[in-house]
Amino acid sequence: MLVLRSIAIGVLAAIALAVLSFGAASLFHLDAVGLYVAPANLVLPLLGGILPSGWAYAVVPSGGPAAGVLLILVSSILSWTLFFGAIYFAWAASRRKRARAETHNP
Repeated sequence: MLVLRSIAIGVLAAIALAVLSFGAASLFHLDAVGLYVAPANLVLPLLGGILPSGWAYAVVPSGGPAAGVLLILVSSILSWTLFFGAIYFAWAASRRKRARAETHNP
């Protein structure tokens, strides 16, 4: 249950970070989108080895740049989901461990 909750919180935090970065890019004229997409460089080689070459035409019939943008967005959301989910999992596990230790010690 904790793993599923960590995944859900990681997805929500990744989407919230995407919204904030796109908003900051338009308001402050920063390259916040580039910073948000930067971890995709770590995930893209992994997804490239897993996904078959014809997947882009099944998802985006025209393929091309739209499929590339989709792959970049999915890989960046995946990397931020893993980052935030792992942080939440570690925090919740340590909190649960402390709670159990306090209940067993008088």
